[in-house]
Amino acid sequence: MTPPGVPLLRVEKLRKAYGDKVVLRDVDLTVDRHEVVCLIGASGSGKSTLLRCLDLAETPDDGSIFLDGEEVTDPTVDIRRVRRRMGMVFQAYNLFPHMSVLDNVTLAP
Repeated sequence: MTPPGVPLLRVEKLRKAYGDKVVLRDVDLTVDRHEVVCLIGASGSGKSTLLRCLDLAETPDDGSIFLDGEEVTDPTVDIRRVRRRMGMVFQAYNLFPHMSVLDNVTLAP
């Protein structure tokens, strides 16, 4: 449970590059408990990379990610423990084309 006054998720100066291509440049983000956030942008703008960095499926090149006030980008943190506290859903654009976005999202148990 997030301590009072501490954001559920805080990102500071997050950076990720693939070779010379910088995908995330100094991203700052704060999400409070019960807040809903939508990532909207053009294809290739870094939305999925940001989500993968938040879940530590990708290792950020620089910056910090805090979950419930704990820095999860600290090299001593148990990544498996972090992933048990955070869930991500990635959907291919045509996974269930006959269903609405809401139906696709609510289909999972």
